[in-house]
Amino acid sequence: MSVTHAPIATAILPGDSARGQLKALGVPDAHATRWAAMGPAASVTLWTYCGHALLQAHRATSGHRTITDVCLLDGDDTGSDGVESAQSWEVLIRAVLDAAPGAPLIKAVTRDTSALFEEALRSGGFTATGAVGSPLSIEEHDEHGHASVRGWVRWNVPPVTIPAYARQKTEFTCGPASALMALAHTGGETPDQVSHGLREEMELWRESTYSLGVGPYGLAAALARRGRSVEVLVTREGPIVGLTRAHAASPAARRAIHRQHVDEARALGVRDRIGDHDLTVLRAALEEGHSAIVLVDLEELNGEQTPHWIYVWGLTGEYALIHDPWNDEQFGETWVETWAEAITLEQLWESAQWEEEETARAFILVRR
Repeated sequence: MSVTHAPIATAILPGDSARGQLKALGVPDAHATRWAAMGPAASVTLWTYCGHALLQAHRATSGHRTITDVCLLDGDDTGSDGVESAQSWEVLIRAVLDAAPGAPLIKAVTRDTSALFEEALRSGGFTATGAVGSPLSIEEHDEHGHASVRGWVRWNVPPVTIPAYARQKTEFTCGPASALMALAHTGGETPDQVSHGLREEMELWRESTYSLGVGPYGLAAALARRGRSVEVLVTREGPIVGLTRAHAASPAARRAIHRQHVDEARALGVRDRIGDHDLTVLRAALEEGHSAIVLVDLEELNGEQTPHWIYVWGLTGEYALIHDPWNDEQFGETWVETWAEAITLEQLWESAQWEEEETARAFILVRR
């Protein structure tokens, strides 16, 4: 059977109407329900072709693209011929690639997907990721099946070795999870050597916190105790996060603990620079092969306004390569989306600020 029409791309808008929109396009109810649970800051496209559907989604600020799932459409039996089905998957995968020629990498997720689709990914230049580190939370969301997720990646630029990834195990240990990734990366550990759990994360958290989250000096001191050469860059003195929100410790206690962290970090040989910094400092460090733990406003990345630490581990062209230890499992997001994210340096810098009493920046350079 020859095919003459082209794949159709339909933007899916996050919100209450997404499920109805997907069902109207022929997506079966079970898939439409799962696919509609997308975050407010997601960019989502449904690609359809000859009774086949492919969902492509990524965080709106990201430079990569992610194929998150596939299915056959309701009321269409064109997928019954295995050869034709394989060809249709290849057409849809090619459509995603052609729609984002400037993306440095394309990722894909498979679970219980047919072998035909996985073979189509291989034919399209994708490689299965294998071990990535410690990508799962301590709670499994059965409706999304994260434990059975398989990741794939296709580079559109010279391939880069991806360091181990760790998903934070609590809602408040993004800094310790980022530090664990930095320790593994700078220590030469490969992803299959990393299986961090809650214990390691909480040890780092206890050393680094003065509120619920962690501060840059406490985190830098913890890294220095473990033999890393680090430098703290902040735009002002004093605590930057956890100033105005209610916590068990009083504001005076938080400032006293922060002062203790500063003294400990400096005693351990941590250098620090306090004052205005611009993007050239971060760019130069990445170009020299170093990495950084960067404080961002998560609202820029996924729509949730909260301070958040991420691990920036590489650079390709104008794109920073990052591991975000947090993924929105309740929105169907898996570790594949937040592992090896690409984001322009300009967008990263725009996101890398947090405002409570005043706008501030903080990042920790980890030297290799």
